Amino acid sequence: MATNSKQNLSLGKLRRAVDGNNSYTAPMSMSKASGSAATPTAPVKMSDFSISAVDEGLGGFTYLWEQTAEDYQVEFSDSGSLFNQRIATRTENLSWSFDGTLDVSFGGADYIAEVTAGTITNTDGAIAGTFNQSGSIKAKFAEDGQSDGFNDHATRYNTNVSKSIEIVDTYGGVPSCLLFGSPVSKSDGSVVNVEDLNIGDEILSVSLQGSTDESSGDWKNDTFNQSGSFTEHSSSVKRVMYEFSQHYYNINSGSELITGEHHMLYRQAGNENWTWKTAPNFQVGDYLMDKQGNEVVISSIYQHIDPDGYEVVQLDVEPDDFYIGQTFLVHNKGSDSEPSYPSTKWTNAPGDFTMAGSFGDTLISDPKTIQLANGSGNTAITNDQTSAGAVTLTIALSTSGDPGTSGTDNSGTGYVSFPKNDMSFTTGTLYWRIKAVVAGSGDGTGSSTISFTNNGVTNSDVDITLNFT
Repeated sequence: MATNSKQNLSLGKLRRAVDGNNSYTAPMSMSKASGSAATPTAPVKMSDFSISAVDEGLGGFTYLWEQTAEDYQVEFSDSGSLFNQRIATRTENLSWSFDGTLDVSFGGADYIAEVTAGTITNTDGAIAGTFNQSGSIKAKFAEDGQSDGFNDHATRYNTNVSKSIEIVDTYGGVPSCLLFGSPVSKSDGSVVNVEDLNIGDEILSVSLQGSTDESSGDWKNDTFNQSGSFTEHSSSVKRVMYEFSQHYYNINSGSELITGEHHMLYRQAGNENWTWKTAPNFQVGDYLMDKQGNEVVISSIYQHIDPDGYEVVQLDVEPDDFYIGQTFLVHNKGSDSEPSYPSTKWTNAPGDFTMAGSFGDTLISDPKTIQLANGSGNTAITNDQTSAGAVTLTIALSTSGDPGTSGTDNSGTGYVSFPKNDMSFTTGTLYWRIKAVVAGSGDGTGSSTISFTNNGVTNSDVDITLNFT
């Protein structure tokens, strides 16, 4: 971005932003401010460290499962090429907080924070969802915590930006759910998105004579003859709960977006009876029932999968236990199986950086971290190096804190060669540093990609530029 007329171009304030040094008179240069992050031949400009605004609101899920973690991110407008690397990634420049009834903790907490939800305890036989927690996650960008920072010209500098979230009591099971944004018809003729329904709303259903109440018997074995009378009816919303699912099924090109645990009224072609079945058992050419009680042929069905999960909504309606979703008749309940979400997941990789100097140098990087959730077994760390044959890279690792320049602080491994395939690390924060040992001559320029792998999931977001001459 370009600097503007309101921006303070003080090198002292820039030093404070990148190094946390309050002295406005201490020696400082643009090269030092870049921290060797810029290409040596490229000029470093004030605008490289500048932003125009802290974006309103935070990135991240609205609904967070209990006992899980999700990343929430501060976003910036018109950020210069060195802003993220030199300013946004410093925890001293961001402060995170929360309000409401939330039970959360923060990890990482630079411009990206890993927010971990605590456990929700049900009492007195309460149903899942009774004690859901609500409030806001907040973040404030102020360089070194100062109101007069280098970027104090930016909109919403030193101002909390927030996101309203709800921590959801999952009760250990995956419910039957409709995808966020699914339109649901109310009995008064209006249509609202499923997430906007309120307790007491009347939504459309279909009358099913002889259906078994879910509280008194096995409704999954109910059958209804094709020639029966199926008429438009209504049911009252008693509960609305929010969850996540790693998958959903798209039926008839968007006519219904629904999780695979969700039972729908279904009739197999050639069979005279309707039964309750889930989407994984559907076949093109079979039938589902719409709000008028008409059968609609299944023309297409596709499964969508995302390990990061989709936001979904579970409804409980009474006195009937079924209702019209976006298009078709669906049942309240789904599977009681243990949820697989969240899966093994790497977060908060530090991003790219440069190691540069002269032949014969030995350099050690600043401390870096990366987070892992729901891992299993050992973690493998590899180095895919291109050219730069004169440069030998090793890595020091620790699960309890910065391994330091020695590589052995906080029970660090010391500087070990790649690949490191037996790191005992399955969840939490991995702390590490890179050592570059450079020969007296040879090829000193190239790049390296550092990859972290656990449980078959790999993060290769760390690229190191090597430039030794």
